[in-house]
Amino acid sequence: MSTTTTTKQKTTNNLIQVRVPADLKERVGKLFEELGTNTSDVIRMMLLRADETKSIPFPIRTGAYPISANERIREIVANFELENMPLSEQNMKDLRDIELGRTTTEAVRQRILSEIKEDQ
Repeated sequence: MSTTTTTKQKTTNNLIQVRVPADLKERVGKLFEELGTNTSDVIRMMLLRADETKSIPFPIRTGAYPISANERIREIVANFELENMPLSEQNMKDLRDIELGRTTTEAVRQRILSEIKEDQ
């Protein structure tokens, strides 16, 4: 009779640290909580999926925006002007902050809509 000896590998957890803006961490933390999970688990899921598929587990695109950030901002300004809704300096700052990842489009959208309502 043959016996097979299995060696149980010891699993060691390693720490991964990622630097992100505090507001981004807070926003996605709230989102993940609403989805019933947390940031650590989402990162763990992404790593497991990358290992399974041997790829980055979401689309990576180059040239997703074929125009520059400044051109996109000018296009937004032009669209608002066509609607007779000129943007304030604060709105322009918001647009730049979106491009730099400091805020979200939804936050800016809400701010602009509230300003328009106040002016009416």
